[in-house]
Amino acid sequence: MRTNALLLAVAVAASGSLLAQTTSKNIVGYVNKTVPKNQFLMIANPLNNGGNTVEEVIKISSDLALYHFVGGSFTGSTALGGAWIEGADVVVAPGGGFFAFGLDAADVKITFVGEVAVGKVVSIPNGLSIRSSALPQAGKLDGLEYPVGDETVYQFVSGNYAGTDALGGTWLGDAPTVAVAESFFVLNNEPSKNWSRSFTIN
Repeated sequence: MRTNALLLAVAVAASGSLLAQTTSKNIVGYVNKTVPKNQFLMIANPLNNGGNTVEEVIKISSDLALYHFVGGSFTGSTALGGAWIEGADVVVAPGGGFFAFGLDAADVKITFVGEVAVGKVVSIPNGLSIRSSALPQAGKLDGLEYPVGDETVYQFVSGNYAGTDALGGTWLGDAPTVAVAESFFVLNNEPSKNWSRSFTIN
């Protein structure tokens, strides 16, 4: 998986911070993500593209299934031969997430293309939800300004869940580290809260 500049300068430094030098207020780029064949992967759309529907965001030429967690249950989107036959209009905006399952005999490469969602605020409701960084950055959640409180973050790794607990605004162990375009479950034991970023374009 790589993050690269497409039309304007987008760079991810080794520290995971996003840097850009441009006179425009828009940063356009692309992110590659590979879904292994016959495996589930929790991913996210890291860039704004139109209305952020599945059909707009995920352009492929293969078979792929997506599973969206909405209202406590899952709904699906299915592509066969690259054509979305189900769930094409489901919105997958930056800050959310979903499961992807490769239906092909080979890995499925997804290329997300669009604008960096500068200023996007991610709402984290009470209870269970799937969330991600609204910006295409990797790193520990502390470094990504995640509003840690009383909760558990569950990452899906090699077919299993790995949970990290937090209490009173402190992680009970190392803060979770996430990749670009990786989503995760949050079991928030507090009232709804917002995940906002201080990133600005000069």
